Amino acid sequence: MVLKLRIEPPGQWARAKCLGQIATSDYDPFFEDMPEAVAFCNGEYDGVVCPIRQECLVFALLNNLREGVWGGCSEITRRAIRRKWPIIERREPRPEWRWMTQADAIAGIPVLDLLFDDDDEGEDDD
Repeated sequence: MVLKLRIEPPGQWARAKCLGQIATSDYDPFFEDMPEAVAFCNGEYDGVVCPIRQECLVFALLNNLREGVWGGCSEITRRAIRRKWPIIERREPRPEWRWMTQADAIAGIPVLDLLFDDDDEGEDDD
């Protein structure tokens, strides 16, 4: 859980492809139907990739947002990206942090390492 954001949300949220998607207290596709949400963000159905996908991904990685789909990546994909390239400076994104397929992200990481949510051992969530 993030108690204080390390960086503020992208100023371009108004351009986010997900902005018009309807979420209710009973159903939020970005937290409950991840394969569909990933496909939506990445333009698999309509050919339109979210225009702020990269900024959204960096926001999620720096703020250690663990649940849901952010930046066109699932929880496992983001965990793998952070496992390969951990935070160096609290407010500085890594150049390696970019969108990638889940297969590319998890390549070379033992699957069991990704099943546990301990990729931030030693970091506090100030």
